[in-house]
Amino acid sequence: MRRLLNLIRSDERGVTVIEFAVILPTFLLMLIGTFDIGYQVYLRATLSGAVQAAARASALEGGPSSIASIDNTVRKQVQSLAPEADITFNRKSYFSYNDVARAEAFADSNGNSVCDNNESYEDENGNSLWDKDVGKSGVGGARDVVQYNVNVTYDQLFPLWKLVGGSKRVTISSTTVFRNQPYDSQTKAASVTRTCL
Repeated sequence: MRRLLNLIRSDERGVTVIEFAVILPTFLLMLIGTFDIGYQVYLRATLSGAVQAAARASALEGGPSSIASIDNTVRKQVQSLAPEADITFNRKSYFSYNDVARAEAFADSNGNSVCDNNESYEDENGNSLWDKDVGKSGVGGARDVVQYNVNVTYDQLFPLWKLVGGSKRVTISSTTVFRNQPYDSQTKAASVTRTCL
């Protein structure tokens, strides 16, 4: 019996299989993780390129009339990689680059950084509300600055999200800011002083 145990102990046949069985799960996890990250990077690059091309097309004189077609081109490019992706488009127009993501001016008499308690504000976009962003929804007009944002929500390819407690759905976005071509005179709505409630 002792001789049999010594033979088994000194026999190294099959050791490679055991080592491979120990290393394989880690290797597969790294490989799948690399594919998952690579897919997300590729999808993000495709989205960014499509958004930049759409912005160039939107800035032209005929751009505002073909917004649906331009958005559809972005949708096709993204859905060629993520067929079940949910895609949303958002455009806001501004008079100048300085206005992008700027709040409407108001007299903050109580110092709480919120327009309230009958504080006066300048309604620059004409919607009769104080806004944290003076942008108007849409593509604007000639010479207006437009912020174009596209959000893509898709299911991850591999179930790695279960291992790290993440979500099956991933959202990526791409935003660009561009100025419309000077095909006409730029118009700016007159600001009106109003009061916050």
